[in-house]
Amino acid sequence: MFPGQGAQTVGMCEDVTKNVPAAKALFDEASEILGYDLLELCTTGPKEKLDSTVVSQPAIFVASMAAVEKLRQEQGQEAVDAATCAMGLSLGEYSALCFAGAISFADGVRVTKARGEAMQAASDAIDTGMVSVIGLSKEVTEELCKTASEKSGEKIQIANLLCNGNYAVSGHMKACDVVAEIAKPDFKARMTVKLA
Repeated sequence: MFPGQGAQTVGMCEDVTKNVPAAKALFDEASEILGYDLLELCTTGPKEKLDSTVVSQPAIFVASMAAVEKLRQEQGQEAVDAATCAMGLSLGEYSALCFAGAISFADGVRVTKARGEAMQAASDAIDTGMVSVIGLSKEVTEELCKTASEKSGEKIQIANLLCNGNYAVSGHMKACDVVAEIAKPDFKARMTVKLA
C-alpha cells in the first residue's frame, strides 16, 4: 500500500539514501529527469517547497520506490516477490503501478511530474485546500460540506473516501476553514486536520 500526497516530511529518505545505494540511485535518476535535486528538497526543504504539489508528487513517488529498495536490501528479493497485490492512495496508484511493473520508474517520475504540475496550476488558480475529517459517517460529512459551502459561499466536497469515518474534503480555502471550525462543535467530529 503506497501513500499519497500529504505523506511528505522534510528529512524523509535521508537515512534510506545513506544506507541503501539503490535508493540513492533512484533519487539521482529522478533529479536528472526533474532538473533539480529532489533528494536535497526531501532532506532539507524548505517545507513550503516540499509541500507544493509540483514537488511533493514526484517526491512521494520516488520515496515510495526507495522504500521498496530498502525492503529488497534488508529482506531480500523474496520479500518483494511475496507481494500478491499493490495498491495506492491517489498519487500512490502510480507507485503501485511501478511496483507491479506496469510502468517504468522513469515513466513514473515523468507522470508524477506532469500530474503535479497540472494539479499545482489548478491549485494556484483558486485558493484551495484539503481537510481530513475524522469520526463522522459519509452522510454527515456530506452535510458538513454542504453547511460549510453555505456559510462560506464557496464550494467544498468529499474528495477521498479514506475509510469509514475518515474522509478528506477539498475545496476553496474559505470553505476548508469553515469545515475545520464547525466540524467538532456542530457535527461532533472527533477531529479535523488541514492537509499540507
